[in-house]
Amino acid sequence: METRMRWAPRSFPREIRRELKIGDLADASMEELEQAEEDGSLAGNRSYRDLRGFSWEGVRAALDAEISVIKRLKAAEDLEAEISAFEDLQATSFEDEPALWGLDVGVAAATIALSAYGATPVSSCNAGAFGGEHQARYPYAAFFLPKELAPEIVLCAAASDVGLVCDENGVAQIYGRGEMDLVRFAETAWKRNSGHGPRSFSESR
Repeated sequence: METRMRWAPRSFPREIRRELKIGDLADASMEELEQAEEDGSLAGNRSYRDLRGFSWEGVRAALDAEISVIKRLKAAEDLEAEISAFEDLQATSFEDEPALWGLDVGVAAATIALSAYGATPVSSCNAGAFGGEHQARYPYAAFFLPKELAPEIVLCAAASDVGLVCDENGVAQIYGRGEMDLVRFAETAWKRNSGHGPRSFSESR
């Protein structure tokens, strides 16, 4: 008899730290980015896709789309079948406009929010929080972070209670311990920059 699995909340054993030394942040040169567009590889990600330049309206659209998918997955009688169907949709629509831009459910809107801030998203993974096989041990999004944006990203990470670190190569990373943590980061970022929150980044500059 075939066993159907429904979604269940997961927690990932990762201490939440916010330790970001601005001097450690690396810059991605235009030459590197142009080469990455050609060969699809950047900072260790061999499936890199340029997601720079999104607007805050795009972040709201990403949030709405991602939350809709999450609701569908959480309600599914067969989670693996539902996520498989969604991944098939992503694969078949990739050349046009892929569902959630080809990103994992749970980290997509956060990745788009980082882009709207002016960062360069490098890689992301939901660690299997919504089914499927994933290599990461916790949900994360990695990105090149311009030094002048770092203070706001620190504030947004703190406001949304997600981790923020910088790796040995100077690439920043936000991460969470639960499936909705990075969705919360995206929602917080959107509120801070759209006039719907207590403080707009654009107004503080």
